[in-house]
Amino acid sequence: MSTSEDFNQLMKESRDELVNLRAQLQSLMVKFGLRSLKTYQAARIEPLRPAEVISLIKYELDNVIQDLQEPKNLEAIITQTKQEWEKLQEAKQKKNQ
Repeated sequence: MSTSEDFNQLMKESRDELVNLRAQLQSLMVKFGLRSLKTYQAARIEPLRPAEVISLIKYELDNVIQDLQEPKNLEAIITQTKQEWEKLQEAKQKKNQ
């Protein structure tokens, strides 16, 4: 394959990976929403009303997103990502030796 074809293949794989990661993130966010609904429902006998469900899910998702944006949490994510990247690079070097 030519360099151009290699690059095009890499871009396609990267796009596919992004689509997959977004689906995983959406599934994770759904779990946060469900956790919130279960918690609130456990505190009362009557079922949550549709407007409450929407409000609780939005509130939970907003809080999760805000929490992720906190500097200490961003720093933890950055640190972990750098460590994983270093591991990948080391594995790549060992493979090429």
